[in-house]
Amino acid sequence: MFLQKGKIFLALVACLLVMGSGMAQRRDVDYSRIKATPSARPVMASPVQSGRTANPSILTIKAFAVDISKPLTAAIASITSRTTGKTQVLSLANGRIEQVFNEPDVLAIEVSGDGYTTAFRSMTIAVSSTGNRYEFDAQLDPAPIKLTVWAVDSRTNKLIHDARFTISGKAGKTTLLLTPDSTTGLVKTDLPGKGVYQLTSSANGYGDFTKSIRLDSVQSEARVMLTPKKAPDITKTQALPEAVVKSAKTAYVETPTAKPAIKVPVLSSNLPMPAVTNKPFGPLEKGKAIPLRNIYFDQSSPVLRPESSTELDQLAAVLLESPTTKIEIRGHTDNQGDFDSNVKLSRDRCQAVIDYLASKGIAKNRLKAVGRGPIDPVAPNNNEENRKKNRRVEVVPVL
Repeated sequence: MFLQKGKIFLALVACLLVMGSGMAQRRDVDYSRIKATPSARPVMASPVQSGRTANPSILTIKAFAVDISKPLTAAIASITSRTTGKTQVLSLANGRIEQVFNEPDVLAIEVSGDGYTTAFRSMTIAVSSTGNRYEFDAQLDPAPIKLTVWAVDSRTNKLIHDARFTISGKAGKTTLLLTPDSTTGLVKTDLPGKGVYQLTSSANGYGDFTKSIRLDSVQSEARVMLTPKKAPDITKTQALPEAVVKSAKTAYVETPTAKPAIKVPVLSSNLPMPAVTNKPFGPLEKGKAIPLRNIYFDQSSPVLRPESSTELDQLAAVLLESPTTKIEIRGHTDNQGDFDSNVKLSRDRCQAVIDYLASKGIAKNRLKAVGRGPIDPVAPNNNEENRKKNRRVEVVPVL
């Protein structure tokens, strides 16, 4: 019995020794050779999932002309949501606008203004419990003006291919010397922005042209009308060498032949003599319009050109012969351009005629300027030839 219990005790001790040996072996494992597996990151709950209230995010868009000291009040913002694909076009009152976002979004924003370049921005909008604020300050530069210029003969309206042009900005800045295309006769150039420019043009055989022009459109055109120079009168030029003068005088002179004397009959003093009158405009009849066919103005301007003086001097002479006659000077334009501007231009041109007649001794209370603009056309405004007919000044006796 004693021996049996001893065997059992020894068996238990052996088992304990084996277990201890196994544990020691496990403690000797080289953990440096075991690669660690990264654990998953914790998922961040949204404000709503975590029980917190999400506050809206606010986007402020501002538009400026060149720098932030000049808000651009006429700007437009186009906002496209890449989440929904929808686009909003909004006007920036006082140069700014605010938009509220209750959901996160990714935006494509364009800010533009008439006469200015366009600014672009991509923006990611997040929504949080604290509320976020986003700003886009769009500084827009002036868009360049694309100008096309050409010159025509003021009498024939034909294109002048050898014209030369000079364009200057304010205070003499942006001076450009331009030569037209030899084929088309047109000049195309870019100018830095809207505003008033000084345009000068010249061509061989024509008088020089200078005028201030206002460019308000990104695509602008300017047609210059040049007046041919008058041929010099040889009788009024300085004396030529005698040999040249003689050859000029004798080149086309034939030897005169003797002609028989003609006896002039003696007229009786009792015969009535017809009165000799010079009425270039015909009789002045009340309400009958008389066109002034040979008066000219600078392009889009009420300034009379010097070649208008001949016909206006004749009109002044007629009015001096009829001191009780009162007339209306009526101005007409074609239908091109702004209606109100055309009416004002036609009235201003009539006033220029009145000022000229007054300088010749005609009382201004006998003259009245009436600007009719495009409302009384004499031909359809469907081509340049007809529009030229509609651009006219008329005299209408009223008393």
